[in-house]
Amino acid sequence: MLNQIVSFIKMGYEVEILSVYPGDLDKLHEDYIKYELRNKVSYIFDKDISLNNKIYQLGIRAWYSIKSLVKGHFSAFNVSQFGFLSYSLVLPSLIGRMNKKLNGDIIVAHFGPCGVLANALRSSSLLQGKVVTVFHGYDLSATVLLKRYTLAYKSLFLQGDLFLPVSNMWKNRLLDMGCTEEKIGVVRMGIQLKDFPFKPRKLNTDCIRLISVCRLTEKKGIKYAISACNILNRAGYNFHYTIIGYGELLDELNKMIIDLDLKSKVDIIGFQPQSIVKKMLSNSDVFLLPSVTASNGDMEGIPVALMEAMATGLPVISSYHSGIPELIQNDYSGWLCQEGNSQEIANCIIKLIEDKVEINAIEKNARNHIEVNFNQDNEYNKMATMLEHIR
Repeated sequence: MLNQIVSFIKMGYEVEILSVYPGDLDKLHEDYIKYELRNKVSYIFDKDISLNNKIYQLGIRAWYSIKSLVKGHFSAFNVSQFGFLSYSLVLPSLIGRMNKKLNGDIIVAHFGPCGVLANALRSSSLLQGKVVTVFHGYDLSATVLLKRYTLAYKSLFLQGDLFLPVSNMWKNRLLDMGCTEEKIGVVRMGIQLKDFPFKPRKLNTDCIRLISVCRLTEKKGIKYAISACNILNRAGYNFHYTIIGYGELLDELNKMIIDLDLKSKVDIIGFQPQSIVKKMLSNSDVFLLPSVTASNGDMEGIPVALMEAMATGLPVISSYHSGIPELIQNDYSGWLCQEGNSQEIANCIIKLIEDKVEINAIEKNARNHIEVNFNQDNEYNKMATMLEHIR
C-alpha cells in the first residue's frame, strides 16, 4: 500500500490518506519519511479502537455513537443497511468523531471491509468521491470476515464504482459472489525491478542454503517446510534453513525444531533490517514459501516475497495455493507443491541438490515473468488509467 501511495505521488496526483487510527509509528519506512506522509495522513481516532481492551474501547465507541445521534445520523444504527458496522458501533462512532465531510475524486480502500466502510461513510454524506476497493485475499477468504461482511459486500458490489483484486483467482471469487465483471480489473501489487537486480546462481549443493522471509502465521506453511527439512535430514542430505520473521507461531515452530532435533540446521532469527535481509537472500540457494489455507480460511493474495526472490534469480519452491500459480509455473519458473505436502517440498529440494534441473533456465524464466507481469510501475500505471476512466 505504501508503494502504491508513493507511485501515485510520483505520477503527480494529489494524495491524502485517511486512517481510522494510527498503526505502529515506531518503525517508519524510509519512504514515509522521504515523502513526508505524516503531513498527508489524517486519523479519525488518535488511538486504536479495536476491541483488544474490550471494556475501554467499547466505551469509546459508545460515547462517540451517542454524538452521532446528536448530529442526527440515525441511519448509522440501521443494522439491515450496514450490518456489522452498525451493531459493532464502528460506523456510528466514526461518524460521531468526524467533524467534517471529506472530499476526493477517488477513494481507494484497501481490503474489503475498508471498502464497505468507505461506502457507508459516503452513504452517510461524510465522504464524497468514487469508491474503489482493492481486494487482497484475506478479505475474501477468512471465515470471520465473510461471516461479518458477505451481505455488506453485496451492497458494496452494487454501489461501489470499481473493484481491484490482486489476482485472477480473486477476480473469479468476486464474480462468484455477485460482482459484475464490468466493475472488476485485476491489478497486481508487483515490485520495483530496479531494487532487485538479477544475479545468476551457482547452487552450493554440498550444503544447500534454504531461506524464508515471512510472518510466522499459519497460512505461510512454514511448519511444512520444517517437516521437509526433517525428511532431508533423515535421508542424510546436508542443508541449512534460515527463517526470517516473527509472528504468533514463533514458539510453536521453535519447539518443532527442537523436537525434530534440527536445532543445528534450522534457525529462526526474527525480524531483520532490509539490508540484512537482502544480503542473506543474495547468499541463499532456494527460497521456500509453501503457503496453505489457514484453519480460519485465511489465504494469500500473491506473496510479494516470492516476486522479489524470483526477480533476483533465487529459485523458489511454493504451493498450488490462491494466486501463486499465476506467479510460478511449475518446473518452468519455479516449483509448486500441493498444500501441506512436506514430502513434495523435500523432493523439490533433493532435485536441486542432485543437480537434476536446468537451474539457469528456471532463473531466467522467473525473471522474465516478473518483468512482464509483475512490474510495479506498469501495474500502477494501469490502475491510474482505470481510475481516470471512472473519475
